[in-house]
Amino acid sequence: LSGETANGANPAVAVATMAAIAANAEVGCDGDMTYKNVWNNTPKPVTALEAVASSAVKACLDMGACAMVVFAQTMLPAALLSKYKPPVPIVVVTSNHRVAAQCNVVSSLVPMYLPEMGTSDETLPMVLNTIRKLGIAALETGDLESDQVVIMESIGTNPMIGIDWEDRTPIFKVKVVGDELASLIKPTGYEGDHTISFCSTKIGLENIVTTGDTVRKTKIVCTMGPKCWDEESMGKLIDAGMGVARFNFSHGDHEGHGEVLHRLRTVIKKKGSNTAVLLDTKGPEVRTAMLKDHQPI
Repeated sequence: LSGETANGANPAVAVATMAAIAANAEVGCDGDMTYKNVWNNTPKPVTALEAVASSAVKACLDMGACAMVVFAQTMLPAALLSKYKPPVPIVVVTSNHRVAAQCNVVSSLVPMYLPEMGTSDETLPMVLNTIRKLGIAALETGDLESDQVVIMESIGTNPMIGIDWEDRTPIFKVKVVGDELASLIKPTGYEGDHTISFCSTKIGLENIVTTGDTVRKTKIVCTMGPKCWDEESMGKLIDAGMGVARFNFSHGDHEGHGEVLHRLRTVIKKKGSNTAVLLDTKGPEVRTAMLKDHQPI
């Protein structure tokens, strides 16, 4: 969003509308088709880290998991999971502020910042509680919903995957909190009645007008402008779904942008948000009008 948030009459409403559109559009993505397309177009051989990440996403698709979790001190493991477009959110557990903020720029990633990190078994209850609070899944036995969570981590007492991942083997595992989907529905061959994708003819009016019940994975970038420079408006944008605040340095000066950035960081701190900041710097411009001798170039 650009002019809608920078100078529009209703910036927060514009963000909320975009968030609803994105959430509904995601329902129309076929996870298996997308995964195969990404995998088939990925140069081989892949690294061990990518092999584990792609396998984790494939397991998520095959078993109908409700969420994915990755313990990461760098963006690489989380980005590799996102690359294969799982149909569920990816909770990124990290103690790195920058990684938490950068998650707001990458599809499907949901940051969970923890200043101190224990073992996987010690941290997992907090992670599962976060999944419940965010509305990703209830994780309750008997609700006839999948309660499987795919987790990617390092072997050892420290589950974090960092820059030294080659020395500490990454793995993925599955945590079944309540019901396993395979025990709720009878596994069958594909009957062709549930395909919803960008090349499908089975998208009807009901799919379009019904609000999606999944957590939105698409990120929303909002250009900051006079209509959202005050703290109250910034708070409304964050609440409406803004993931990245864009500062357009083609307009204004550094001092003015600095004041807005200071107010934004104050609001982010108050809300406990991980909203990212994008600085769009002014680059060279080539003007092609009014040239000497009316030359076209």
